[in-house]
Amino acid sequence: MSSSLAASVDGATTSSNPTQLGIVVTAVNSQGEIVISHSSGKTSLKPDAIPITVGSIYRLASATKIITSIAALRLVQSGKLSLDDASLIERHLPEMWSQEIFTSVPGQLPFTYKKRQNPITLRHLLSHTSGSGADILDPRLMAWRKERGEQCMTLTGAVVEGNSTPGLFEPGEGWSYGGGLNWTGLLIERVSGVRLGQFLRKEVFDVLGCDERIGFEGELEGKEKVMLVTKAKKGEALREVPPVPVRAELGGGALLSSTANFVKILQDIINPTSKLLETKWLDELFAPQLQSAPSLKALQGSVPMFSPLTGPLTSSVPLSAVNHGLGGLLITEDSSELGKTKGTLAWGGAFNCVWFANRQQGIAGYYASSIFPPGDPETSGFWAQFVREAWGKAGGGQ
Repeated sequence: MSSSLAASVDGATTSSNPTQLGIVVTAVNSQGEIVISHSSGKTSLKPDAIPITVGSIYRLASATKIITSIAALRLVQSGKLSLDDASLIERHLPEMWSQEIFTSVPGQLPFTYKKRQNPITLRHLLSHTSGSGADILDPRLMAWRKERGEQCMTLTGAVVEGNSTPGLFEPGEGWSYGGGLNWTGLLIERVSGVRLGQFLRKEVFDVLGCDERIGFEGELEGKEKVMLVTKAKKGEALREVPPVPVRAELGGGALLSSTANFVKILQDIINPTSKLLETKWLDELFAPQLQSAPSLKALQGSVPMFSPLTGPLTSSVPLSAVNHGLGGLLITEDSSELGKTKGTLAWGGAFNCVWFANRQQGIAGYYASSIFPPGDPETSGFWAQFVREAWGKAGGGQ
């Protein structure tokens, strides 16, 4: 990492009034060589806190999704699931299948609904085109919860109670960031017959030689996690944010991991000889999934919301170059600033753990942080500079 970026990161984490707690940045190439690595800061605000390392355990939040997507494709690869089976969700997730679709517009009461016409497929779940929304993001779902006297439960409830909400559109005819990967995690459990955490350990983590510092909260009991922090206003001291209790092993956002383990997963999906997925299924993971105009319009209209997670990967390409793969946001054109970015998957989570991966250029990067909320401006600046530097290490850099 450049001395200027390292100095900026170190200054943010080690000053007398730090603006960041602990940051780890890592870039890896397709041969498994670490081309950028820097750790800075502490694991907590306590006086006796230990230094951050690549082994420190962070809460991944929505960076969990890429791992759940890979796990689902492992079941597709083995023939136990199908991406386009129109009866799959009806058979295994009847609670989701039975949900009707809103016909009332935001702000309209009483709510009105219609029966869903299109089938829901695994492909829809993985690409956020199933119609499933998030009650912490969508105004209609927030109002729907309120009318029922309920709190938002997407993040804290069990999968069924937290995600059994009316659909926002017919499957395949829109895009909404919602509960699709939570449902996918439950689908994996019901088809495999084991807890999601057990399946991930056997089918993903052990395959890559990950150690015990990756898993769900219950599996990491007793291990120190990096403290979640926030800053109320610019210039104010960091303060702790107690983690929200999560009742389920949510495939959409409940994993914790060290940087070393997460990077092993990213490196595998850019490796020509992946241990997890055959070439056919890697191609699917990185393929553009949104074809219909309503889906593309909805996704591309959301770019400003998630641009802090993607930085120059989206800001340096036209909106028409933004699509979605089966594992994250997908860039479909080269960048005027970065170079050959076509084929890049990227995403991140609420605590500003963000990642990208490009098979063609053989580069992947991960920025681990624990600051809330998502889109922290200082974090976004560090992430953007890291992406530029990592891309300079790739074959596609300008």
